[in-house]
Amino acid sequence: MKSFVQAFFALAFGLVLWTAFPSTASADQVPACTQSTTRNIPQARMQEWWDKRTPEQQKYIRELPCDERYIPMVCIFLFDPDFKGCVNKGVAEFRASASCQAKGYDLMSQEQLDCKNDFKKTFKKPFP
Repeated sequence: MKSFVQAFFALAFGLVLWTAFPSTASADQVPACTQSTTRNIPQARMQEWWDKRTPEQQKYIRELPCDERYIPMVCIFLFDPDFKGCVNKGVAEFRASASCQAKGYDLMSQEQLDCKNDFKKTFKKPFP
């Protein structure tokens, strides 16, 4: 009986220690490509920022390609009330610019503006 009580207390003590010192791993890690290339923000700070995001915000950041992940972050920074609309508009603008620049249109030219408007007419929103 004495060994049973000692084993029980040892198990309980182990459980208390395990819960008192949580592991640093989080269930939902910060996705790749969210770290700034010019500012080296510590991973713990990035994780703290990520944990403050709503599930909708996390979904939009996670599902976009790396070069477009900044767009939802800008919408978060601007506190846009239509978050999904802001992200879709930003992605449309980004992809239109990239497509028209690849065709060789000069930046800020009328041809590029027309190209971007044509692109946006057939653009499929990533988050309908």
